[in-house]
Amino acid sequence: MRPSSFPEPSTDDFPMMSEYEEVGFREGCPLGTVPIRRIPKEDKRRAKAFLKTYSEQLAKDSMQPLEEPGAYFVILFTNQKRTSKYYGAQAFLNVYNPKLTTDQQFSRIMMKLRYGPEDSSTSLEVGWAVFPALYNDTFTRLHTFWSVDYHRRSCMDALCMGFVQVSSKIPLGMKISHISTYLGKQYDLKLTVFKDPKSGHWWLLYGRNSEPVGYWPEDLLGDFTSHITEGKWGGDVYGLFAPLPPMGSGHKFEESRRGGYRSACYIRGIKVQEQLGGKFLDVDEVEIEEREDIPMCYTVEDQGMSSSWGYTIYVGGSGGLCYW
Repeated sequence: MRPSSFPEPSTDDFPMMSEYEEVGFREGCPLGTVPIRRIPKEDKRRAKAFLKTYSEQLAKDSMQPLEEPGAYFVILFTNQKRTSKYYGAQAFLNVYNPKLTTDQQFSRIMMKLRYGPEDSSTSLEVGWAVFPALYNDTFTRLHTFWSVDYHRRSCMDALCMGFVQVSSKIPLGMKISHISTYLGKQYDLKLTVFKDPKSGHWWLLYGRNSEPVGYWPEDLLGDFTSHITEGKWGGDVYGLFAPLPPMGSGHKFEESRRGGYRSACYIRGIKVQEQLGGKFLDVDEVEIEEREDIPMCYTVEDQGMSSSWGYTIYVGGSGGLCYW
């Protein structure tokens, strides 16, 4: 077990779920109704075209030649050789608003559940994203993505039929109003995904109070009917042209020791559910590995267990001319 080299923050640095409410949803929807984000036809067409081009790279988490800009990842992931079955995952994601240079870029911090080998996988991702091609703005938003057998079937948020919304306050794609500032006040977002042992549906819970947002039906995600074989936590970016966008706070762990946890983007309280309907447990340090596509620009720093933060990693970087 490796102790964190950073001081522990006070609980005042981390707001309760009510501080993450989207403008326009503070009072919730009328009883018996749920919020649905209205997406203009042109925005939906553009987002689907972008998804078609990009979803295969996203589903594979593949490393690319440096001379070919595209999607890049920094990830902490469970080792399938040791543990093969999970039924849920959980984490607190530090929330930032990385600045992009074009509307054909995005930057995300995510938790990912995956089933199957790298060459034939089903995946489900939850987290936050700055994604102009999808949202037509540069706000930080609650973001989800699922893909069956790579990109044979895939969807972001509620762009297509599938996800069943139950919360009257928290829609997929909502704007997250409280954003961390570099060396300043920090905010994080707790997300939980788990398989319901009775229905078999995969539920998304939001915030410290574990507000049920909705679920992906059992028959939607193919292989997920059984379990997942791998959990992943980290960030990814996309950009076809230089400079590539920043990830997280835009600072690597090694660049920000002076500012401690207020500098690099952290993911803390990383847990998995190893038994259907069981408790969420801290990931085991001997069962995880790391991947960095281009460490010159984006890194993941494994900090191990902390008494108050649980298992913690730091991810991100400035981007820029990463492949030259």
